[in-house]
Amino acid sequence: MAYYLTTYCDGSEGPIVDSSDAIFNLGVYFIVFTGDTESGCYTLVNVTDTPPNEGISTATPFNDCLECLQQNDFSFLVSACTIPNLFGPVSSIEFSQFPLGQYYTLCANDPFIFVGCFCFTVYGIVPNFFPYTFNPQGPYFDCNCSGRESGTEYFECVICCDCGATGGTVTQIVPPHPVWTDGYGTPVTQMGSVSLGGMFGLNN
Repeated sequence: MAYYLTTYCDGSEGPIVDSSDAIFNLGVYFIVFTGDTESGCYTLVNVTDTPPNEGISTATPFNDCLECLQQNDFSFLVSACTIPNLFGPVSSIEFSQFPLGQYYTLCANDPFIFVGCFCFTVYGIVPNFFPYTFNPQGPYFDCNCSGRESGTEYFECVICCDCGATGGTVTQIVPPHPVWTDGYGTPVTQMGSVSLGGMFGLNN
């Protein structure tokens, strides 16, 4: 018998579950509970001694939250950055990376939904499939939806001494990153690359 701490895929705290005789690897599962907790995508984050308040009926493993949400017909809730009261669901299958808390441009041409392309923030998850296609572009830095990043940021470290047993000082600088324009005219900052030239570029 094992007890597990869980979080829902939106980051909120889930129930403490009793796995009965089953032992699970930590990770993401679609869980059907024995009690009243709604089925959904949860992460088993740790084993605990705290008494449980739920039981696991079935638990199907997934690689990550996005895969779990996509395979179980969930949608993300979005809200327009500049248009009051324009919000609603977007199917999780429209996203190629986990979008919660990020910004995307969504486009529609339906007067019952909206017409045009606008910047939206992704703020929640709902257990429903919404069939409309919005072709999201992003993620972007902020509600202007005017630039985005690609890759993991690269830093330069300048070591000021041999940093032996007496310690030392390490200075980290942020080198300039190249920017290219994607097929939609959006500038994309290549965070894992360093621009040639410039104060901290590769030619200096």
